[in-house]
Amino acid sequence: MATWKLPLDVIIDILIRLPGKSLLRFRCISKSFRSLIDSKDFINLHLSRSIKTSSNRSLVICSDLDYNLKTRFHSLSLDSLGGGDDDGSIIDLRVNEMFDIIIGSCNGLLALKNYPKGIILLNPLTKKHRVLPKFYRDLHGDKPSLHGFGYDVGSDDYKLVRIHVFKSPVYHIEATVYGLKVNLWRRIKNIKNFPYSWADHSYGGNGAFVNGALHWLANQNQDEMINDLILAFDLNIETFYSMPMPGFGNEGGGGELSGVYVLKGCLSLLCKYSEPWDLWVMKEYGVKDSWSKLFTMNENGYRVIPLAFSSRGDKVLFQKNSKDLCWYHLDMHRVESFLVKGPSDVHVCVDTLVSPFAESNRSLKKKKTRKRRKGKRN
Repeated sequence: MATWKLPLDVIIDILIRLPGKSLLRFRCISKSFRSLIDSKDFINLHLSRSIKTSSNRSLVICSDLDYNLKTRFHSLSLDSLGGGDDDGSIIDLRVNEMFDIIIGSCNGLLALKNYPKGIILLNPLTKKHRVLPKFYRDLHGDKPSLHGFGYDVGSDDYKLVRIHVFKSPVYHIEATVYGLKVNLWRRIKNIKNFPYSWADHSYGGNGAFVNGALHWLANQNQDEMINDLILAFDLNIETFYSMPMPGFGNEGGGGELSGVYVLKGCLSLLCKYSEPWDLWVMKEYGVKDSWSKLFTMNENGYRVIPLAFSSRGDKVLFQKNSKDLCWYHLDMHRVESFLVKGPSDVHVCVDTLVSPFAESNRSLKKKKTRKRRKGKRN
């Protein structure tokens, strides 16, 4: 560090503005650069700025089976879809193709699954991945399971949650949590009189991570065929609760909750009518009156998924019919479609250096202390 001519804080301020791909190259400049860029303090600063400025975002695309009957993953710069400087090329991630279902993404990490093979955590930028330990074998519920992936600020840990419903001998649920730090699954105890369920056909199996909690569509009737509420799970205190819903008014009649998502850090809700779709956004978390209808889209299709705002905030990217990618222009109220060959599952992921190995996410200060102690012993 002493050989650098610029002050360290100036160098850090420059580096956190760079794309993740550039940082990977700069790690090769010197041991000092590598130590700085790999430190948890720097990684968190780069991540925080990327989220705040809506930069360094990529679309991770799970394409259909190729001629080898394997699922392919690709990465596409989100800025390139808006006419930015990127050439718009699709980059093959070359990850383990056995894990073909995306559970969720958080801070640059993807959770991928393929039963019975298991689940992995992957950083698509660095290509590092971690295979999670096997799940409890006796937990195979009577409904499709809910699952989600997020970050617990209180314990500074990444957690993956799975929830199963059992109808016999009595109706009950089993919830398990995986923690990256301990690399173990554990059951959540004392879940009694759980009043929630969810429709078997629901698309809400992947939890939307907002404000330290995961969110799914649910209901309070074990046999109900539709969902009418948002169920939340706090990753820190590990408790369930329901979210306040929008005041749909007269227009809510006949509508069906289609999915719960995240747009620019805010919880969002999609409501489908016979033809139009309404997208609602909760601007202040947990406040019922902060729900605001962003737009109504008259777009035919059996499934619409909002993905992200554009960097300028004037467009919303969404996927239609599990295939087409489109921009919805908020000012002109029109849809702009573009071709990305063969997408079936798409997630927005921030390009960061966050490691899927908890022991790699040490702070720079701790690394320096460890080196000093080692020097004294020698």
